Amino acid sequence: MMQRRTGTLSPGQHAGSYNGQDAYNDMLIVEDGNEMLQSTGVRPVQRDGSGIGSEESGLQGRDRSDYRGSMESYFVRRLTPLECERLQGLPDGWTDIGDWVDSNGKKHKAADSPRYRAIGNGICTPFWFVLLRRISAMYDRPATLGSFFDGISSFPLLWERLNGPGTAIFASEIDEFCIAVSKKHFPDTIEKEETS
Repeated sequence: MMQRRTGTLSPGQHAGSYNGQDAYNDMLIVEDGNEMLQSTGVRPVQRDGSGIGSEESGLQGRDRSDYRGSMESYFVRRLTPLECERLQGLPDGWTDIGDWVDSNGKKHKAADSPRYRAIGNGICTPFWFVLLRRISAMYDRPATLGSFFDGISSFPLLWERLNGPGTAIFASEIDEFCIAVSKKHFPDTIEKEETS
């Protein structure tokens, strides 16, 4: 039976945790094809596999023969990176940096995989915005932020929303894609964290 809600994605090996294929499956959602067609003009997967779920569209078609009820106008798809950014409270396209170059000068093509990983390893920004607002209110003078193992610069993003441009003065990170995202948004603050 198709689930309409997902459990928490976590790498742990405890009851209720998701990893590997389970995590991939829980990123799949059911969508009403008629609503999508009306709002976007994109046609859902047809029973023959043509349409949005076909190989030429870049999304893999799913066999729906085991689903109960009429699924004529429904299809299953994976959450997009944009939807994942929105779930984390990030600005649209925050991790969409196109082709990028790592700190060793190696060029990388734009891909969704590093975006999914970076977003999933990041913080849920609405909660932290509220907490940082309370922390910022405690300072009698302008406050600055230094962030270690910063990820995709979610903390500098929130800090500068609260305290103004230029108040996030330092960040470090070890993941190359995260560094590239941070350099796009905060070019003067990010440094590569050295590991031994």
